[in-house]
Amino acid sequence: MPLPSFLCFYPRFLLQQQKQPGNHIIYAMEELSQQEISQRIASINSHYQNFGILGLSQAYEDFKKEVERAEAAAYKGEAGKVVLQRIKDLENLFSTVTGNDVKDLSMFMKDSEALRSTSHFASVNAEHIKFGDLSDALTVLDFVKFARQYMNPDLEMVETQPKVPETQDEVNETFAAHDWRKLGDVFWLLGAAPVPLTFLNGPLATQRRRVAPRTRTVDDTLSRDKTTARNVSAAELQDNPENSTANMVKLVYAVLSQTSPEEPVNLYRFFINPQLFSQSVENLFYTSFLVRDAKLQLSLGADGVPYIQIASSDEIDENAHIAHQVATFTYLAWQNLIQQYEIEESYIPHRTTAEDNAVDSSEES
Repeated sequence: MPLPSFLCFYPRFLLQQQKQPGNHIIYAMEELSQQEISQRIASINSHYQNFGILGLSQAYEDFKKEVERAEAAAYKGEAGKVVLQRIKDLENLFSTVTGNDVKDLSMFMKDSEALRSTSHFASVNAEHIKFGDLSDALTVLDFVKFARQYMNPDLEMVETQPKVPETQDEVNETFAAHDWRKLGDVFWLLGAAPVPLTFLNGPLATQRRRVAPRTRTVDDTLSRDKTTARNVSAAELQDNPENSTANMVKLVYAVLSQTSPEEPVNLYRFFINPQLFSQSVENLFYTSFLVRDAKLQLSLGADGVPYIQIASSDEIDENAHIAHQVATFTYLAWQNLIQQYEIEESYIPHRTTAEDNAVDSSEES
């Protein structure tokens, strides 16, 4: 039975513990040699009725001790023959369990432990095998043969003693027939050696930066006429009163007081200028000052639309808390409000700007 079949065997059993009747041989606790253990395992396999479950259990214990005693040889890579013998003994023990319909769960547990220790024992021995001292486990010719087959599976079975190429063309042809990168990938995957970086040794080629010619700056102010700054009066530095914030707030209040002194007006129709988005923002800014100073009253109508109207003196609370709210007004909202309320003219008169003058001059030309 091949070794991997052991691993697939145990989950298939529904085990029940049973007592084995009859008289059985009980091992003494003497130290047995490797050959004696193998002979006793073979005897149990052929004459299980004479040994019983206790003899089988003792055989597993002796097997485990023998594997532990040979562990030193495994770390030297010299336990190849022992590994093969232990696998053979383990096959005999397992065939004894299955061939005699043993239902004792402890036997299957002992067999699992023995298989695990044998696998570890074999892997340790394989890791410490040294080339040049392979004994009967692996020879150099076998390694070369199977390596060549791995690199090129399409090639026929190579000879035990490969032919040495005589010409350079034959050498190149033989070398190119094998996938050396495939073998290298396996080496880097399973090996522990670092990736070589010897190609970085030595100076790196550098390119010197070319210095661009400098252009000297010529002072051309020496040939110009000298001028003196003009004296500016304080009156010229003052802002135009027509464009001041206070003046514009008064203008917005005057527009509402003249057109609708008592009736409320839709807030959107009041401050939106359909011609310029910037003036709509300015109108909303000026209106906010009037609301803050209680000159205008802002309320929400029954239709859910905000309205403003001039606040009467009776409604003004001088002790009320003054607050200035910040409103967000985007270009997209400006376009949507114009379409929703069909605003065609500005409630607050349109103010002529430099952009309007530029448009008029372009139309005349």
